[in-house]
Amino acid sequence: MRMHFRTAAIAAILAMALGYATYSNAGKSPPPPPYNPQITYTEISKGGSTTTIDVANADGTDAVSLYSTGNITNGLKFAPTGNRIVFTEQNAIKVLTYAVSSQGVATTSVTTLSSEPYTPLHVDVSPDGTQLLFVEHTADPNQWAVWLMPLSGGTPTQIGLTPNLYYDAVWAHSNNRIAVIQGGPVQAGFGVQTIEVIDLDTNYNITNITPVFNSTASQLYQIQRIESAHTSDTLIFDAVSGSNGSVYTVDIGTTAVSAAIVAGGNPSFSADDSTILFIGPTVPFLREFNLSTHTQTQISSPRVISRPDFLP
Repeated sequence: MRMHFRTAAIAAILAMALGYATYSNAGKSPPPPPYNPQITYTEISKGGSTTTIDVANADGTDAVSLYSTGNITNGLKFAPTGNRIVFTEQNAIKVLTYAVSSQGVATTSVTTLSSEPYTPLHVDVSPDGTQLLFVEHTADPNQWAVWLMPLSGGTPTQIGLTPNLYYDAVWAHSNNRIAVIQGGPVQAGFGVQTIEVIDLDTNYNITNITPVFNSTASQLYQIQRIESAHTSDTLIFDAVSGSNGSVYTVDIGTTAVSAAIVAGGNPSFSADDSTILFIGPTVPFLREFNLSTHTQTQISSPRVISRPDFLP
């Protein structure tokens, strides 16, 4: 069969163009990945001698290590603005600032905000990114204190709570409301933990305290971390029922506690509250749970991961 002359000419031109494109792209490096840090976590080395702060895309890809030390304690939280991560290292509260480019993610500075007399535990950053909230041991091993401090640094101010054990303190969907875990550690049938929501005035004085959770009434124990939703008055936490650790939520307004959402611990909400980032359940790998589809995905390779946090 003969090919029409014009058709043959067009085919030849297309073949030449395709060949030229193939030639011109030969040897070029693929485009860099779209670095977009949305989660942070600590990675513990084999043997536990070193802890590294990592960031990664929301699906766990393009993980980058930003800072390593042997002395990171429990605190690790994103600030909502400024490419900043607040963390605790021995008795110091520090802020890590990083830069994002087409070439990757890199640490630009690590600054000490405060050197405390005792060990700070959990830290959190206010929704507007101006205030730091943290829990710290006191001279009495049975009394911990909750403190406020400008994220720019300065002198911490103690919140006037009754001396007690406070495992965690977080901003509860407001610059003038916090939530704390009071009491613990406990085991089923022994001891009580409560979650209390505390309203603050513009000078951060307590105006109201509302208990929203009681471990004895709920038969849930060993709460060590709470986080707040970003779009509703909901708190998320992990707790033990019998011998099983799972993730739960409590509504601040109604004090209604959910059924177990997913097995595991250390939960954190995504910015739109559609996804939970968490650890476990039996092996400390990083996982995500989509609240709409009820789909669970492991997003970390076999490493020991702790204290994960979504960018708010």
